[in-house]
Amino acid sequence: MTHPDPRLDPDRQYASDGGRLVERNAARVLDLFPLAQVTRTRDVIQIDIHTDPDGERGVTILVTPEAYELRLPTTEWTAGAYGPASSTRYLKRVTVRKAEGDALEELIREAIARRDAEFIPCRFCGQPTPPEHRHRDVCHGCAEAHLGVVH
Repeated sequence: MTHPDPRLDPDRQYASDGGRLVERNAARVLDLFPLAQVTRTRDVIQIDIHTDPDGERGVTILVTPEAYELRLPTTEWTAGAYGPASSTRYLKRVTVRKAEGDALEELIREAIARRDAEFIPCRFCGQPTPPEHRHRDVCHGCAEAHLGVVH
């Protein structure tokens, strides 16, 4: 038994007689984005590509033996306005076959650009803000300060 690429199994939990499909598919993503963060279970590898220090921009890719599922960062409000939890939301799923060659990198870059486009400047403070942290064109902080919104 051998262990897969150490980027994909740093704790050496998933030994096999050869590379699994999920590992080969994930290695393609890591070859394109070597600084991405990897989280792993036996059958799914989650790869987080952050393009900002807060993790609000970028893309999360769930890699399986058959497909790449692209997900965008978001915040899930678990207890109303006082329960923010980092999460992701579905963007698209592409079979491995449809992501051959340069198509995989193009899909990932398109997903990152789509997330970036969701950030618009707050009408009051000008801070680029994602939809889950604003009311229309006003960030939550300015909505409280200028519009009387109570969270």
